[in-house]
Amino acid sequence: MELANRKLMLQLARTLWSNMYRGKVADASGEYLATIRIIAHMPLDRSDVPADAPVVKPYLTVLIEDGAITPATLVEFESELSDLLLAKFRSEQFFPEFCQFFYPSPAQMLFASCPS
Repeated sequence: MELANRKLMLQLARTLWSNMYRGKVADASGEYLATIRIIAHMPLDRSDVPADAPVVKPYLTVLIEDGAITPATLVEFESELSDLLLAKFRSEQFFPEFCQFFYPSPAQMLFASCPS
């Protein structure tokens, strides 16, 4: 999927989990940029929570599982990917207001590479 005036393309696939998707992000020429996992957070209906419960907004969690993103391109990448994902996931039933990005931590990467 590519939006007008955007440099990123997105391929999405559903997973076996509710509200969770996998994705592949590429640039306009088709070069791989990242593998992502998207989790759609949908608040309960107001009728299902106590009257004094806080109001929460729907949003997307985006886990960058792997990527060829540099610190110099990080802000542009997140900005364009947010626009792309928010447009793709918006519907009458679900209107996410923002994306929250997460990346593997160095400690996770260290332990993942250690032999058992």
